[in-house]
Amino acid sequence: MDVIEQRPSRRRWIAGVVIALAVAVPIGGVLFSRNTRAPEPEPEPTPLPEVSALPPAANMVHPAETGDEVRTIKVVFPDGSRARVSYPADLRLAELGLRPYATVLMGTAFRELIAPYQGAAEVAAGGPMIRRLTPQVTLWPRQVGGGGQILLYGFDDWQITLRDQPMPLTFEDRITLAESVHGEVTPEGFLTFRTDPPVELMKPGRILAGQPVGPQLWIGGGIGPLVALTPLPDCGPDSRVPPAVTRRSGAFGTTCGNGYQVSASGRRDFVERALATIKIRAE
Repeated sequence: MDVIEQRPSRRRWIAGVVIALAVAVPIGGVLFSRNTRAPEPEPEPTPLPEVSALPPAANMVHPAETGDEVRTIKVVFPDGSRARVSYPADLRLAELGLRPYATVLMGTAFRELIAPYQGAAEVAAGGPMIRRLTPQVTLWPRQVGGGGQILLYGFDDWQITLRDQPMPLTFEDRITLAESVHGEVTPEGFLTFRTDPPVELMKPGRILAGQPVGPQLWIGGGIGPLVALTPLPDCGPDSRVPPAVTRRSGAFGTTCGNGYQVSASGRRDFVERALATIKIRAE
């Protein structure tokens, strides 16, 4: 007779496992409950400081135009001086928008007052606000690719930055700058500046470190063309082009007339047409 070995019945094997588990679980529960405490609740993670989610906002003025084929706008420079600007309609200068540029001197260093193209959203992209210096001025961390922390002024709907460079500012310097720079919006929507000692607002024609630092109006910017209008009494062939124009990609150029400098950057055809046709006269 052949003997054939057979594996234990599957039912018997399962029943054995069930019985073993039924015995082991209570015993294990008793053993582990003797010396083991309930697990401590995990500490809540420290919340990260929130980055201000400020929506981009146009930080510029669009003045009213007059004329048809040749358009004219009335402008106000950051020092309060006024002028009339004429140009061909296809340049669309009023549509591009105008922003103020000025510099202030405190001690031996000048600091730029710049209206960021997209307002406070550009500043907030560098991180959360550090502190509030005055009701109108806050301090922000440096932006990626930029140097120094940033003082952000709020004058009505205008947002103006002043960077803590090239020479770092002490806390007292920051407070002085925050309290000594004032902005006023004209009925036409332009922003003008005034300062209290020891801070000085640079006047038209002033050159520092080979750079024109007097008041300017910037037209356009962002990914589009940029035009800089600069009151420059001694404007001539050797006058320096504002760095805001030369730092941009594309063609650039400059011209003079009636005590003003017109500089432009962007597509070559735009630059050539802007320099040949934009006219400025003081009011």
